[in-house]
Amino acid sequence: MHRALRTVGSFLAAIAFVAGVIAVATPVLGGSLSGRGVAAVVIGAALVALAVWVKPAPSLLGGYSALVYVVLFAPIVVVVVYAFNSGRYVAVWDGFSTKWFSQALDDSSITAAIGRSFRIAISTALVSTALGTAGALAITRARARVRTPIEVIVLLTLVVPEVVIGIATLIFFVNAGFELGQVTMFLAHCVFNMSLVLLIVRARFISMGDTLEEASRDLGAGPVATFRQVTLPRIAPAVVAGALLSFTFSFDDVVISNFTSGAGNATWPLRVLSALRFGLSPQLNAAATLMIGVTFVGLLLAAGALRMGSRRAGDSGEATAAIAPLGA
Repeated sequence: MHRALRTVGSFLAAIAFVAGVIAVATPVLGGSLSGRGVAAVVIGAALVALAVWVKPAPSLLGGYSALVYVVLFAPIVVVVVYAFNSGRYVAVWDGFSTKWFSQALDDSSITAAIGRSFRIAISTALVSTALGTAGALAITRARARVRTPIEVIVLLTLVVPEVVIGIATLIFFVNAGFELGQVTMFLAHCVFNMSLVLLIVRARFISMGDTLEEASRDLGAGPVATFRQVTLPRIAPAVVAGALLSFTFSFDDVVISNFTSGAGNATWPLRVLSALRFGLSPQLNAAATLMIGVTFVGLLLAAGALRMGSRRAGDSGEATAAIAPLGA
C-alpha cells in the first residue's frame, strides 16, 4: 500500500512539474509578459520547485515516464473502448456491442485494403529478412574501410524522415518508368525494413562472438554446415524479431505508402486515414481497433523473440566460458 501511494505521489509530482514548466514557458516564449503572464510564471515556478522539493529526481523521473505513457496510450484506449459502443455517435456511450466490427468487415473497400496490407507486409518481411540477414553477416566480416560507409548508409535510412524517403522513392519510380501500385509500395517498404533487420541481426551476431564457429571449423565443418548448425540457430531469435518488426512496420506504414501507392491501391492504414476526412464513426473505430490488434500482436511476438535471444546469449556466454579453459 505504501509503495502504491509513493507511485501515485510521483505521478502527481510529475504532473505538477510538467504543468509548471508549461506555465513558465508559455508566456516567456509567447512574449506576453502581462499581469496574467507574470502570475503564470510565478505559479509555474512554484509548482516546479514544489515538485522537485517533494520528490527526489529518480522518483520524479519515474512519474514523468508514467505520465508520458498515459499521454501516449490514453487516446488509443479511447478508440478501442468506443469501438465496442452500440450507438452511432462516437462521443456518447450507449452500451456494449460488437456490431461495428462485422459491419467494418462487410465493407468491401476495407477488406480489400486489409488483404492488400497483409500481402505487402508479408512480402516485405520475407525479402527484408533474407537480404538484411545476409547483409548483416557480410558487413560484420568486412574490413573497416568497406564496413563503415555501408553502416552510415544503413543508419541514414533509419534516421532520415519518412517524408524524405517517400519523396525520394516517388521521384525514382516515376523517372524509372514504374507504375505506382503494390509493387512500388513493396519495394519502398523493403528499403527501410531491410536496414532495420540488418541492424538487429548484426547486433546479435556481434554479441554472440565467433568462438563456437571457430570450434566448428576446427572440427572439420564447412562454411555451409557451420552456418546451418551453429550460426543460424544462434541468430534465429534476432531473425524472427526482425521479420516480425518488418511485418509490423510495413503493415502500419502511412507516409511511404501514401507517396508510392498510386490510385486505387490504398492499404489498410491509408483506408482509415481517408475515412477520417468524412468524420469519426464507430465503423472507423472498429477498423482502427483491428489494426491496433494486429500491430500489438506483431510487436509482442517480436519482443518475445528478442527476449529469447537475450536468454540464449547468456547461455552461449556460459558455454564459451566453459570452452575457453579447454582451449588454453
